[in-house]
Amino acid sequence: MVFRGDERGQSVVIGSLLVFTILVLSFSGYQAFVVPEQNAEIEADHHRTVEDQFAELRTNVVNAVESDATRSTTIDLGASYPSRAVALNPPPAAGRLDTEEVGDVEVTEGGTPKDVCSEGANPPMTRSLVYTSNYNEYRPPESIGFENRVVSRDYRAGTLFDQRLVDSGTISLYLLTGEVNANGVDTYSLELNASREYTTTLSDPNITVPSRFDNDTWNDEILGEEYNVTATPASGDRVRLNFTGGEYEVSCAVIGLNGEPAYTPPADSGAAGDAAYEVRWRDPSGENGTTAPCSDTECTLDANVSETLDLTAETIPTAEDATVRFAVSDSTVGTVMPATNQTDSAGQTATTLQPEANGSVKIYAASGGSGDVIDITVENFVPVSIRAVFTDSNDKVTTAEQATGTTTLAASAEVLGPLVADIDGDGSEDIPYVPAGDNTATVHIVNPDGTDETELSSTDARRSPSLLGVGRWNDTRTSVYFASKDKTTIYRTNTSDGDVKVVEPDKEVKAVAGPADIDGDGTNELVYADNNLVLRYFEPGAGSGSATGTKIYADIGSNNGIGLGRPADFDGDGTARIPVVDGSERLLLIDSDGSETELVDSGVAKSPVAAVDWDEDGELEAMYIDTNGELRWVDNVGGSNDDKGTGITSPRQVTGVMREVELQLPRVDLDGVDADGGDHPDYTRHSVRRSSNLWSSNTYTALPSGRT
Repeated sequence: MVFRGDERGQSVVIGSLLVFTILVLSFSGYQAFVVPEQNAEIEADHHRTVEDQFAELRTNVVNAVESDATRSTTIDLGASYPSRAVALNPPPAAGRLDTEEVGDVEVTEGGTPKDVCSEGANPPMTRSLVYTSNYNEYRPPESIGFENRVVSRDYRAGTLFDQRLVDSGTISLYLLTGEVNANGVDTYSLELNASREYTTTLSDPNITVPSRFDNDTWNDEILGEEYNVTATPASGDRVRLNFTGGEYEVSCAVIGLNGEPAYTPPADSGAAGDAAYEVRWRDPSGENGTTAPCSDTECTLDANVSETLDLTAETIPTAEDATVRFAVSDSTVGTVMPATNQTDSAGQTATTLQPEANGSVKIYAASGGSGDVIDITVENFVPVSIRAVFTDSNDKVTTAEQATGTTTLAASAEVLGPLVADIDGDGSEDIPYVPAGDNTATVHIVNPDGTDETELSSTDARRSPSLLGVGRWNDTRTSVYFASKDKTTIYRTNTSDGDVKVVEPDKEVKAVAGPADIDGDGTNELVYADNNLVLRYFEPGAGSGSATGTKIYADIGSNNGIGLGRPADFDGDGTARIPVVDGSERLLLIDSDGSETELVDSGVAKSPVAAVDWDEDGELEAMYIDTNGELRWVDNVGGSNDDKGTGITSPRQVTGVMREVELQLPRVDLDGVDADGGDHPDYTRHSVRRSSNLWSSNTYTALPSGRT
């Protein structure tokens, strides 16, 4: 009897080998691609955190000087990765925080040395504070530095700068002493101890400071649009700043890192070595919304009665044209605008507190070596819901809320701006737009209920694809910003000032996103798209003539519309990012340094996009129109990025979608008449409510009549 070979086990073995091979390949792919991608995102988040912490460091340096109190800030040195059940992680990405070599500071006037930063025989010195990352996957700036009030970010392709050393006629020297040498992944706490501040007036001073950057870098990149100052080489890794603009207010303070300052500036001139004048807060108890207790040292603001609080500081004895600086201890409770102001003939000047949330905040005023503080408690603060604005298939302006649906107005528009606080003084919000099918292309406004259609500008604006921006920039009144018909000029317009030429970008202008603080420096930048669809911005101080905007990003998508939106603070850190649709139909958020965060990877129409709290959860969502014409929104921005539909399918891509924008309106003279007879314009008298954690700083919203 002959038996055939039994081969039944072969299929089992082969199957097992195939399964094992698939598992090995899957694990290898996960280890090779998924793990690095996830770790790169963790490292990118850490890098953004460090950037924010350096911006906070600069703010805390100023607060330490102006409050005469110790401040502290933290720096997250490195990034750690989550534990994984099967895959392997590289070691944690450790970073370094170090002070670099010390160098002498010299201040001269007409060749004569001036004791501005130290008294006695010790020469003033300062140093740099530098963070260096060592990521495994992400490739951010090679270092982030702080020196001479300049924050720098060193990329392989170049360096980005944000300087606050020179601001028109003011020079602020904040010198660093002490040593820092930290390495690892832990959070490092840095204590800031400030000396008194000395302020004097010098004519065409020369200031020499140590720097990691040469004089060409200072001239071409750091000083930017600051005129009447040039940098020349100096000995010992230093640069000499030569000022030629006449008289400058020069101030100096010394900050000790984790210890007392190594030296102290001289006392301001005056009797017995005291300051020439004192700065004191006036009692704000006469302001609307204040409740007891209220005095020149403390006050309570009922935000349900008044959503802003005007605060006045005075100099004793009277000092006219003195520069007073304002700051807050906690920007999550409230912000002040303006941050600096000049005293009038009575020695007084003002700033306005804009509440952000319920709580207590200290408001500082400082000038000439003197300062004062007032404690403000904010009560009954309530955020408001946000609406979207778009045009329907018949070009009709349309507003939308998730709870109530859409409302179509009679006005037809080809270019839109966001629904904003009352611009024309009629007690209602306004929607700016450029009419569709009109022989002219001037900027108009209309109330949300469709009434009071008004021509706002006399200058023709650019038609689609374009965008209207709204806000305050360069210490001007709230305005609508638009590109001129010939694309050569950015204009702003309001009922008080009329049409004002803002700047002539040398690359022309196609659309204006509007003013917002995109770099965390506490002031608004003016963001726009040039004629080549390159995203750019101007810092305050750009003149009305030809100027070159700072380049951010070079791939804005455009078809019938333009893939750009108004900047907004999506994560509540005080810094706005710019929503953009790129040429590949992706929805992105762009930082001021050009880095991008992808929200939607495809299928986004190249038309205006917006930041809207669509689900009224207190967080911003990104709203866009897809290539099929549906209005959609991204929930949990920066997290899970959940892409959701609204069911609204009528929006036109050419105008895209706008959001309700919050605008600051202190001292806006809408009628050209000063009601109180003083030197300042009047306040508007309609209900304004600050929305919690929704928008970048210095932007505010008005409530429609009857809403509380």
